[in-house]
Amino acid sequence: MKFNKILLLSLLSAGALFTACSEDDNYEWGKPASNNMVSFANEENLVLGFEDNTFDIEFVRVGNNLPALTVPIKVLNAPDFCQIPTSVTFAEGATDAVVQVQIGEGMAPFTKYSLSLAIGEEFSNAYANPEDIALSPRYNISILKEDYKTIATGVFHETVYYEDAWDVEIQYSELLDLYRIPDAIITGSHWFFKWSGREAPEDEFYFADENGDKAAVSIGSTEYYGFFSGINNKSYGPVYVTVLDGYFIGFDPEGDTGLELWFPVAYRVSAGSFGSNFEYIDNIEFN
Repeated sequence: MKFNKILLLSLLSAGALFTACSEDDNYEWGKPASNNMVSFANEENLVLGFEDNTFDIEFVRVGNNLPALTVPIKVLNAPDFCQIPTSVTFAEGATDAVVQVQIGEGMAPFTKYSLSLAIGEEFSNAYANPEDIALSPRYNISILKEDYKTIATGVFHETVYYEDAWDVEIQYSELLDLYRIPDAIITGSHWFFKWSGREAPEDEFYFADENGDKAAVSIGSTEYYGFFSGINNKSYGPVYVTVLDGYFIGFDPEGDTGLELWFPVAYRVSAGSFGSNFEYIDNIEFN
């Protein structure tokens, strides 16, 4: 009994000491983790037409029986011509919301601008996501204005690397007086060319860079008439399309399907060539 009494007194003394210390402290508990789980819906680079003066930014949130919510938008980096709303509002029960960005004067054509936005941590708690959906509290994209418009469609016959065929568009920029085949053989990689046009299809044709200058690429110590294909081979690295000398290149008005575009190419890497052949676009139909 003596031992128990001593132990009890010790515990009471410790409790009194702890209570006394707690009363003297000005301790503030941290904020609880957010359950709002708000995110940017996507993070895709924007390509706008010359006439476009607005674009939308989409937001999503995770949960059920959600209350109305207004979330501040943090602007980390933005061009002066972008008028960005200060917040986005979700209606009661809604899991998606949209804000519209106004584009003022000062946006130069064919110039990429960076835009970086963020959602505060108190509104985007990725660690408390019950549906295991990837949340993105940051928004980093580029914005570009251009005047390319689709003037024709056709079928691209790739005969060297993939040995396959697929539908493509042919586009034209009046401002640059330049043509391109968007996403020619891989998404995000465009092929550009100069052409005299349908009135005199055989007068002029050459592959160009995005500014309209004749395409040129260095592979090792050798410079070729060609360009990067958009392909990165796992074993050999970047794959380049180089144009072969001494063969017809351009639009043939008397092809089997009418007007056809033919070009003799070799696909090259730093270690050598994957082979060469004529590639072509046929079944061309103009708008």
